[in-house]
Amino acid sequence: TLRWFIDLCSAGVGMFVNAYVIITTGQIKTVWHHEYPTCWGPNENQMCPYNIQCEGLFPNTPTEGENGWTPNPDLCNPSPSNTYPDNMLCTLRVTSAVSYSEFAGIMGGMLIFGFLSDKIGRKGTGILTSCFMVLGLVGMVFYTDSHFNRLFQVWSVFFALFGFGVGGEYPLSASCSSESHLDATEQALQDNMSQRQMRMELELAKSARRGETISIVFAMQGVGAVFGSLVLIALIYFGNQSAIECTSAGNNSTGNGADALDGVWRSFYFIGFLQVLPLLIYRSVVSEESETFAKVQARKQRRKAEHGNVFLSKILWFYAPRLLGTAGCWFLWDIGFYGLKLYSGPIFQVLNPGGSLLVTNGLILLLNVISLVGNFAAAAIIDRTSIGRVKLQMFSFFLCSVLFLATGLLLDRGIAPSWVVTVLFYLANLAGQCGANSTTYVMAAETYPTELRSTCHGISAFAGKLGALLATIVFSYVSISWIFFITAITSVVALVFTWIFSVDLTHVSLSEHDAQLELFLEGQPEKYMGRLNKDEHLSNYERWTKRHGSYDPFWASNLSAKYDKITSERKIGSDRRHDSPKAP
Repeated sequence: TLRWFIDLCSAGVGMFVNAYVIITTGQIKTVWHHEYPTCWGPNENQMCPYNIQCEGLFPNTPTEGENGWTPNPDLCNPSPSNTYPDNMLCTLRVTSAVSYSEFAGIMGGMLIFGFLSDKIGRKGTGILTSCFMVLGLVGMVFYTDSHFNRLFQVWSVFFALFGFGVGGEYPLSASCSSESHLDATEQALQDNMSQRQMRMELELAKSARRGETISIVFAMQGVGAVFGSLVLIALIYFGNQSAIECTSAGNNSTGNGADALDGVWRSFYFIGFLQVLPLLIYRSVVSEESETFAKVQARKQRRKAEHGNVFLSKILWFYAPRLLGTAGCWFLWDIGFYGLKLYSGPIFQVLNPGGSLLVTNGLILLLNVISLVGNFAAAAIIDRTSIGRVKLQMFSFFLCSVLFLATGLLLDRGIAPSWVVTVLFYLANLAGQCGANSTTYVMAAETYPTELRSTCHGISAFAGKLGALLATIVFSYVSISWIFFITAITSVVALVFTWIFSVDLTHVSLSEHDAQLELFLEGQPEKYMGRLNKDEHLSNYERWTKRHGSYDPFWASNLSAKYDKITSERKIGSDRRHDSPKAP
């Protein structure tokens, strides 16, 4: 049990750091909004209008002489009259780039480090991914510039570098998981019948709780988001920025101290740096190269020599419908999931207008706690045969579409108090976390054979981040109500994708995939008649197109009996040769 817990924690470290830095970007934006109002809040009414420095930017700027207010002559441009200088202004393209540069980096890391992992090994690749994460965080913490537009341009580069390293963690961790499974498979071939029986019972037990185990690892993302929210709230509180103070000396038009807020978010990322640095040291000094790396390379070379381009073309084509299910649903879900997370700050500023930084981030913390509850609720029910993966995902997408649509309509028409809209928003996130957010990850991890699992999971994850990148670009140009409308539409499309292309593999052993793949490579796919051909484990698309073989409930036991018979005959023959008299 202790070893199981340690393995779960180790596997979830990447998810934890990913959530701490990337998912909390929406909360960091609330800090930037208060520290750089001329950059992140132009054309918005300010909480402290008499702290506005220049004219021509904020709608509630006082007129000169009103209550003694005058523009700051040492700061404002004399021509045109008393406007803010260019170095304090930002373009929408630059502020938006902070978000989508992260996902561009993640997507690049998934592809490039996935390739490097097979070329230079797991240890070298792990060191490189950690280096990029450290480099990105160091730049985000220590780079400063008085020109705001240039400041966020450079920060976007550092965000991309961090994302590049995070993206490499996906194929790296998937490859390590596949290799540990490969060791277990090779060991099983050397077992006797009683040992294989025990191993089979253990495999069945693992299959019965596989969805729960994978979901708990994935829930580390929720733990990272909650931890990040708590850290940021603590920094805001101890930095004396929890309330709006218009009369405090040095506070800007939002009622906050810019220097204090600068220390808040830089300290936040420095704590993230302290999480990644030990990982880099561990991989550089302690960890060793995977023992199975050479075996995997030899196996790939042998397979390439025997089957040519079959592995690269026909096999991927064979799994294309299932890739549409895992990658398509992940793409559609991440449009809403990451889009809402990254824009959680602006969303809560609309739902809670005039709220202080502490209140806004407290609401986001509650959102992250509710999301975490949903993660663990999904883990608790995902392995129940009466529910399974597909039903849970479809029901989740259905609830999300209804709740997001209702939230958008109420917000757009202003016919309900803000607390009602906020509750609906919370319920929609709970529905998504207790379903689609977990199932898209779990199904991509269990739908493919061992030697394709990391590749296809990486493709599916890449598609998800493509959806997140699309959301960060599109959502920056639409209203908050339309963000909810778009997520409602994508939820409906994802429900249809799930119904057509997704397969439910609840309690199905992953070894079934390996058996099917081997027979396919031998040119005898019709000989596979295991549980993957059973009607309840097929997608609707596979049923409609007859894209499957026959199912024989006794196929696996008959194959095992045949294997035992061949093994026994070989052993008898070997014993006879050993006992036969030697020639004089």
